[in-house]
Amino acid sequence: MSAPVCLPAWGHTWVDLPVLRLPMPGAELIPCANGCYQIPIDIRSPEDPVDRAVHRWFLGHHGAFLVWRFLSDSLDRLIREPDSQLVRLAALGYDAYSVMLAYSGSCSREVYEDVIRPMMVAFDPAFSGRWARDYEPVPGLLRRARTALGPVAAAPLSTASKANLLAHMEVMRKLVPGGNSLLRESGRTRVPTTDAERARFDEFFLVSRENVCVSRHHAHRAAVLSAIGRDLAEHPLRPEYGETLRTFVTRL
Repeated sequence: MSAPVCLPAWGHTWVDLPVLRLPMPGAELIPCANGCYQIPIDIRSPEDPVDRAVHRWFLGHHGAFLVWRFLSDSLDRLIREPDSQLVRLAALGYDAYSVMLAYSGSCSREVYEDVIRPMMVAFDPAFSGRWARDYEPVPGLLRRARTALGPVAAAPLSTASKANLLAHMEVMRKLVPGGNSLLRESGRTRVPTTDAERARFDEFFLVSRENVCVSRHHAHRAAVLSAIGRDLAEHPLRPEYGETLRTFVTRL
């Protein structure tokens, strides 16, 4: 049985989000015990524009953590079982990740520079997305999947992954037009990522690594994706984002 959701005892307690409880990459969810304890997970978007931007930064990253796990599982299965339906499923995962990038990075450059980036600097001057342990295996799995499939069969996956790269670059150009990441400014770009840095990334984004039962994971995943969908319906970015998210949810 997974632990109940509660406010974090560390990190940024002013961000009103429940801790996202995840197993380590590659670890399985555990079976649910009889009478598995459930607490409703309520995620609401703030009305204040700056508060909403910070909320989106964290909630969008929670969505990304969940999509990275989905992508790892989908690509690994695709390598073992090349199939056109699995190709489309993995491609949909990349489309969902593109939505998470746009959603989390939807703030203005001014809010990013004045509020969000200083939060990361205060947490660690070299703070970097490179420390995301759930994303680390994804590029290698993508290469292996494309090799196993061949260029023709892998075309939908290649298209979606390239679009995802462009989405990432679009957010970077908007928020950090000079291209200088905190990691680069720290002079630590050539230093291998450590487990301590991976743990720091988890901590900043309110992620706890622990055994998590299937029902708890599914409930939290549904809460995160539903909250993002509601926010996008009330404060739209692009029309296709909501449709992509709805399609992704139906395929989980």
